[in-house]
Amino acid sequence: MIGQTLGHYKILDKLGAGGMGEVYRARDERLDRDVAIKVLPEEVAQDDDRLARFEREAKAIARLSHPNILDIYELGDHDGRPFMVTELLVGETLSELLEHCSLGWRKATEIGAAIADGLAAAHISGVVHRDLKPSNIFVISDGCVKVIDFGLARYEPAGAGQDETAVQTMTVRTEPGTVLGTAPYMSPEQVRGEPVDPRSDIFSLGCVLYEMACGRRAFSRGTAVETMNAILKEPASEVGASRPEVPPEFDRITAHCLEKNSRQRFQSASDLSFALRSLLTATDRIPSGEHGTRPTTRDTKPSIAVLPFKNLSADPEQEFFCDGMAEEITNALVHVQGLRVVARTSAFAFKGKHEDVREIGGKLDVGAIVEGSVRKAGDRLRITAQLIDVRDGSHMWSERFDRRLEDVFEIQDEISLAIVDSLKVRLLAREKASLVRRHTDNLEAHKAYLEGLFEWNKMSPEGFVRCQELFREAIQLDPDFAPAYAQLADSNTSVTWWADLPPIEALAHAVPLVEKALALDPTLAHAHSVMGQYSSFFERDLIAGDRSLRRAVEIAPNDALAQTYLALVLVMAGHGTEASERARAALRLDPLSPTNSVWAGVVLLLAGHTDEGRSVIERQVEMTPHLWMPQYWLSFALAMHGRLVEARLPAEKALELSGGSSLTLFHLASLCYRLGEKASGDTLFIRLQQRAQTGYVAPMFLTWVHLARGEPEAALHCAGEALTAKDPWVIPHRVMCPAIVPATPLVDDLVAGDLP
Repeated sequence: MIGQTLGHYKILDKLGAGGMGEVYRARDERLDRDVAIKVLPEEVAQDDDRLARFEREAKAIARLSHPNILDIYELGDHDGRPFMVTELLVGETLSELLEHCSLGWRKATEIGAAIADGLAAAHISGVVHRDLKPSNIFVISDGCVKVIDFGLARYEPAGAGQDETAVQTMTVRTEPGTVLGTAPYMSPEQVRGEPVDPRSDIFSLGCVLYEMACGRRAFSRGTAVETMNAILKEPASEVGASRPEVPPEFDRITAHCLEKNSRQRFQSASDLSFALRSLLTATDRIPSGEHGTRPTTRDTKPSIAVLPFKNLSADPEQEFFCDGMAEEITNALVHVQGLRVVARTSAFAFKGKHEDVREIGGKLDVGAIVEGSVRKAGDRLRITAQLIDVRDGSHMWSERFDRRLEDVFEIQDEISLAIVDSLKVRLLAREKASLVRRHTDNLEAHKAYLEGLFEWNKMSPEGFVRCQELFREAIQLDPDFAPAYAQLADSNTSVTWWADLPPIEALAHAVPLVEKALALDPTLAHAHSVMGQYSSFFERDLIAGDRSLRRAVEIAPNDALAQTYLALVLVMAGHGTEASERARAALRLDPLSPTNSVWAGVVLLLAGHTDEGRSVIERQVEMTPHLWMPQYWLSFALAMHGRLVEARLPAEKALELSGGSSLTLFHLASLCYRLGEKASGDTLFIRLQQRAQTGYVAPMFLTWVHLARGEPEAALHCAGEALTAKDPWVIPHRVMCPAIVPATPLVDDLVAGDLP
């Protein structure tokens, strides 16, 4: 077929052939790009079952859109010969890589995490691969990993019973007891010919992990029958038994994947991915001890904090520009997987202070500090920047830039790349692209945006109003400025939690803005984070919210706020183990942020780590006794422990410091009722009711007070209003309610019935 044309695809050369077709490199003459085309041989095209499998594979892939899954462009037919057009992958399959040698536990973990990410996306869409093996995993030349060949995939959509046609179209037609898959990588349930679910793919991935690290298959016997019998009855030996360099945690993860009983494995590919990435980011080798014990682990990933740049200009109004410079560099670095970057809020806690960099490094638990200064005169800039080793205060890199104002973007890129190079962090191609991505060339739009961030970070009512004006100004100056849309959307949704603003009104502004941001830049982590908040707490779709927040974390693994939001969604959905680990990761990334620290503490509380969570919140209260939010959550934590008398004092402080916010008002009222102080509770409740008569008060606040008063019917009515109003406090009800008021089945059932 070389030289022939299928539609607008010109066949260039043959890449390979197999039982299900021949694969060619082709040129898409319309879009001027190279693609891969799989063409069914004539004899196969006449076989209804094999043709159905071919179409099934195309439809399964088409449902998925993920960096670790092969992209499909078209399913076509040319003169009776069906063909499938996909992205062209340049590299080799994992099976080809393994022909040379084992990959080692670290590379195995990196590849395994990428595969798990792809499977997680497939499973969320209802697709189970059912034939995961090294030959169906492709490693591209730039290191990206793709899951391919969904020919045996099974599709089980949510509510499948309502659409049997869809299930029949996408599911392989087999009789009960039919064995599908490749023997050494089958799960026990596949071997038995039983129906499978996503946990079957997790078993197969465990087999692949084992083989990558060990250089041999986990279950490999003389015949296929003997191999399948081993899968059913025999445990795989520990990788570390023959590879002493492998950390015990890798063995634990692999063994957890290879449990014979699917209920005892990882219950989701996303949980497996998180475990693998946690191992990657938290480990490095330490030499074995005297007695030949297995190595332990420690965190040696390069870590950094970017301090606010000093303003050396004559104009004090240029402060926002200096802060913005440091913030933009931080935002660029958060995309680098091999680097731990402390968040802006913690780094900026040292603004205006004259502490030694070694002391700052110790408080932030980082190995390097970036500091600099900016002098601006007219359209001229003088920027100095230096990277300092906190161990001895020595300069690892320094540079001075004398440029025009219009060169500010190039300066930021140069600083970011120099930091990564000095720390000897290996950049993936996509990470480098993210590091130097420019969202606007309009200097005035950039200025308005930086000034908006400056106001946003004040975290004051006046700052919220002013930042929205500035983000709108940035958008007017550059209608394609994606981060400005995301920030404006975030400013609309965030305040609905604390201020008496109707969520529906705020969402009417926020949703189009975040959708516009994602349309302009699908790789904008902040936009995915905002969409995750919206989906989870306002639309009450935890699955969609989880998907968006995982995408945000994937794009920017050092984004502390995205980690915290994901932790909150996970704990609301009952995934306490991963939620706790995400919360701890967020604390390492942003240890001095009052908001981040408190929310992480709340996650730990709700996940069952009550002492640890309360300790985090108590520490924040000591650090920032003037802030109301830590006081509020301390009261919540004490009430959760049944220490109602002790909970009253921080509840009263929170009410006072917040200026009488509705959240703190309802909480103290409920606490008074639980303490038997009805008169005090009534006084506070009347204030809340009067406020609700003239403006918006979150209906769930009223629900909880009615429950504390022993008024279930009134509580039920308010809960119904909360559902209609898209009150974001509906989602926390099922995990927070026991700490606030006694559970009430009527209300619990109403709320739970509206949730996924």
